[in-house]
Amino acid sequence: MLLGVVLGLSASASWALANVAVQRSARHVGALRAILWAQLAGALLILPLLVFDARSAAPTPLTALWVLLAGVAGLLAYGCMFFAFEHGRLTIAVPVMSSWAVIASGLALLIFREPVRPLQLAGAASVIAGAVVVSRFARSTTDASSSGARAARAPRWLLASFGAALGFGLLIPVIGLLAPVTGRLGVIPVVYGADLALGLPLALRFGVSLAPPRGRAWIAVLLAGLFETAGFACIALATRYAPLALVSPLSSLASAFTVLYAWAVLRERPARAVLLGAALVCLGVLTLAF
Repeated sequence: MLLGVVLGLSASASWALANVAVQRSARHVGALRAILWAQLAGALLILPLLVFDARSAAPTPLTALWVLLAGVAGLLAYGCMFFAFEHGRLTIAVPVMSSWAVIASGLALLIFREPVRPLQLAGAASVIAGAVVVSRFARSTTDASSSGARAARAPRWLLASFGAALGFGLLIPVIGLLAPVTGRLGVIPVVYGADLALGLPLALRFGVSLAPPRGRAWIAVLLAGLFETAGFACIALATRYAPLALVSPLSSLASAFTVLYAWAVLRERPARAVLLGAALVCLGVLTLAF
């Protein structure tokens, strides 16, 4: 159990660093290009470790369905996350995305029959309430030059934040279903390959450039791939030692670290109501974990 908690916290630290690198890489080269090259880099980094991986089950016809679902969920999660970070503010987008822990924990309770405590239900309610508050008052972050009609609507990057929460909330339990077949580390390149197989035709269809990054943009892209994959590996390994309903909230503590970075370093200053919502999300995540 203790090792699972440590790995869950390591995932949160890795993903907090990844959030910063993802934002920089997406703003350098665009969301889809950043996803492609970050995931390719992450897959190459994890491949040498697969020799230490272990598989405990043989593939079945149902495995193909789980791989397809992982591809759809991964494409939704990463596409929305990179877009939201490219165009939005970390202090708002990250707390909304953190609600994936509620979705993942809920599915874990249904799929893996993991127990739930009343305190965890209270934590889930806090996360949902915080995400609603953040989304409700996020319009105050729109530029003063925006028209009234446009400012009254939720910005697209905020909607993408909810899309990322849904994608990751679906993806993490599917990882648990695939891990016995692919291995706990082998599931990472499988997920990356599945979502790229679905996303590349869409990018080509809409004429999105997928050219390699240039110059310093490579640094941000490689760091995004490194930290995102490291967090992915930590949470995949953590489920071996602790229930997913515990690991998911611990790993989503990345939201608290990222918000603090955005506040202290990026000097983001959203409305007080937005900060209250972000605090409710972080408090809920902590409650879910304990």
